[in-house]
Amino acid sequence: MIRTFQNLLQPPRRPHRASISLCRFCSRASAPPSPAGAGDIFHWNSAITAHLRAGRVAAARRLFDEMPERNVFTWNCMISGLVRNRMLADARRAFDAMPARNSVSWAALLTGYARYGRVAEARELFDRMPDHNVVSWNAMMSGYVRNGMVERARELFDAMPSRNDVSWLTMISGYIRRRRVREARELFDRAPSPSTSVCNALLSGYVALGRMKDAEELFGRMQRRDPISWNVMITCHARAGRMQVAQSLFDEMPQKDTISWTAVMRGYLQNGDIDASWKVFQEMPDRDAVAWNTMIGGFVQSERVDDALRLFAEMPDRDLVSWNTILQGYVQNGDMDSANTWFRRMPEKDETSWNTLISGYKDEGALALLSEMIRGGLRPDQATLSVVISICASLVALGCGKMVHLRAVKTGFEHDALVMSSLISMYSKCGLIAEASQVFDAMVQRDTVTWNAMIATYAYHGMAAEGLKLFHRMTEDGFRPDHATFLSVLSACAHKGYLYEGCRYFRSMQEDWNLIPRSDHYSCMVDLLGRSGFTQQAYAFTRTIPSDLQVNAWETLFSACNAHGDVQLGEVIANNVLQAQPSDGGMYTLLSNLYAAKEMWSSAATVRGFMKEQGLKKETGCSWVELKGEVASFSSNDKTHPLIDQICQEVDNLSVMIEEAT
Repeated sequence: MIRTFQNLLQPPRRPHRASISLCRFCSRASAPPSPAGAGDIFHWNSAITAHLRAGRVAAARRLFDEMPERNVFTWNCMISGLVRNRMLADARRAFDAMPARNSVSWAALLTGYARYGRVAEARELFDRMPDHNVVSWNAMMSGYVRNGMVERARELFDAMPSRNDVSWLTMISGYIRRRRVREARELFDRAPSPSTSVCNALLSGYVALGRMKDAEELFGRMQRRDPISWNVMITCHARAGRMQVAQSLFDEMPQKDTISWTAVMRGYLQNGDIDASWKVFQEMPDRDAVAWNTMIGGFVQSERVDDALRLFAEMPDRDLVSWNTILQGYVQNGDMDSANTWFRRMPEKDETSWNTLISGYKDEGALALLSEMIRGGLRPDQATLSVVISICASLVALGCGKMVHLRAVKTGFEHDALVMSSLISMYSKCGLIAEASQVFDAMVQRDTVTWNAMIATYAYHGMAAEGLKLFHRMTEDGFRPDHATFLSVLSACAHKGYLYEGCRYFRSMQEDWNLIPRSDHYSCMVDLLGRSGFTQQAYAFTRTIPSDLQVNAWETLFSACNAHGDVQLGEVIANNVLQAQPSDGGMYTLLSNLYAAKEMWSSAATVRGFMKEQGLKKETGCSWVELKGEVASFSSNDKTHPLIDQICQEVDNLSVMIEEAT
């Protein structure tokens, strides 16, 4: 009797029994064909593939079990589908149970191992292959590139007996991804008559890295350009804010496709000119779903949801992206009631639909939606898990965060950079630095966000030396720091009083990395100078900051004046802040506290009196803590908690213990 696929994929308890079962299975699988014809097998295989692409693994397995006859394509469908659903152990057991394999069988499992960071297993499989073709070489090389092992990929590339366009594309893209532009260009120059697709790969890399001159030089040298080449350059200039140049390139194109029109339309949207984008949309000779959705998304981003809804109603063939875009509009506007209503109306939903709605919640509602999503048979993807983990972090809900971490591991996201970055931040906010470091160290593939999360963890917890050391590791490994990186680095220097180092990094971000400081970077520098006692120098520095970025810096400097008791400078700074934000009750409160600290009671009373006349209040602070799976929040003078008496008694006990200890 044939074993079901479900039973077949269970790990064997005893090797000899597994061998017997496998023999029975193979004898059934290789039995003479049933009366069903080949056409029937095709339909069965198509149905299995459709279920697996939709994530309905159980349904696919049932069909597999019911099939009267199977061929190697059936097995390949199951292996590829299981890989796509991150069920690598099941895919391997199916592979091992196959009565016969072809090159597709080997490539499917090899690609799965490589894609999900299991490079050693991929290489073991590659070495076992009876025959290597260019597809298997490319799959293994792609696995090395994907996991940051560019040197190993290059060794494989050099050993290849023959190469095709994919080989050159993979290796050049690998260098570009690691920002090793020189090696990418050297390899490109070695390519025999590089095809347009290979040229486009290097061209796209230049654009992604912001190397405009190199992109323009390569584009000018290309003997053959296809629409992709033109579209890449249009996108390049649009991202740089050069819409006139982008429009000129578009006008020069010998042959425009829908992607070209959409690229120009999107360029205007990126540069804040929705009217010009709308004009391009109206002039398009043919519009596909992407063009419609881009324009709808433009209205949503401009907070013109009514216009987006009107265009949605006019759209001839709405797809899931169209529905999700409107849902995003409601969520962005904070209209969660309309978002929920729209979500329930949607004819179909995917992970993006759920992710969008979940992202609108900042409380336990997100966790409830995650549970509903799983009960509905959908597997949360990395975006879902990242959003929920971020919410757990903001609530400091460690228990829930650990549960989601376990879910991420079970669903195969233990090597996903986005999910792991969110976990690092979550453990950091919960004060678990060791756990954050363990997640970071275990990662096979990292990106800039991952490095930033770990550097920020060290900075946040006052471990400046560790943070700066990690920053240097990041740059040595070929990653380009961004604004968030330097914000953490400067914050680490400020908290530990590393004045010289902080000034050096502030110059470096501008001179070495071409990053223009933002408001937070200036505030960090003011904080660094203020903490070091150089309030006058901080004042002089703040006056050099662009006027539209000064307010946060003035507030930071005022805190330094408060700490050092500098009333005269504090009054000047408070005046600057209140000119920009006259209703800032918090600043009035801080000024009053500064006067009181210096026993200037009359001045403090004057400020408090003015606040009362104007109806100004300092925004009440709030804190929360998770206890036994529930989040309790507290604010100043708040006595609404049902256990407030016991809480106050415990605080008193702690105060006594602290006094006795000191």
